[in-house]
Amino acid sequence: MSLYNTYPQLRRWARRLAVAGAVGVVTCGLVAVTGDFGLAQHLLDGIERRALAHQSTWADHWSLRVLYTGLRLGGRVVYPQAADLLAYYCEGQGDTLRFDARPLLRHPEVQQALRLGKPGITFRHQKSAGPFYVARHTDWALYYAFDLLYIKQRPDGIVFYDNYFFQPVARRSYTRFHFGRLHCRLNDGLIRVAYPEAKSFIVYSKVAVAQPVTVAHN
Repeated sequence: MSLYNTYPQLRRWARRLAVAGAVGVVTCGLVAVTGDFGLAQHLLDGIERRALAHQSTWADHWSLRVLYTGLRLGGRVVYPQAADLLAYYCEGQGDTLRFDARPLLRHPEVQQALRLGKPGITFRHQKSAGPFYVARHTDWALYYAFDLLYIKQRPDGIVFYDNYFFQPVARRSYTRFHFGRLHCRLNDGLIRVAYPEAKSFIVYSKVAVAQPVTVAHN
């Protein structure tokens, strides 16, 4: 006989959790359509202040878990690759994760980075990023997946890789999220408040090419 059938209290808690989850999904959907008038950012700012002071609460931990779970579930529809990488990080496996980079070879910004012989590409448009290629327009799907995607051109193929990790809270590194009319700025380090067991890992892919990419020297 299972624990679920043996303990009525466990069944009650399971039902409450299911109801809370359903309410959370519906609420997030409504907020994405109507906006939240800055409430989410106000709550996140408070959580960040407590994390910076090393005073995170149980409520902060679970609020962030709900948030990141929502990002992962919602991201599977809009940004599936980013959602998969986030889930892998939160699970704390830490091993190298291989992915299929062949679609990247059809991306015009990646093609330009290859032609210019750049050592990597950032998909967030910004003024400059050192020796790395900067996308002319932010590609949100790839920006959420790869902070900085490194590139190595070899005679037998092209290697793409990224060191997937989040800066600590004190670094005040932020990512902006856009879900419908809901916009918020999230301190990257807060993910460690929600998932202390999370581990950085390497994302890696090697794509064979029929001929070398023409490199333009500036």
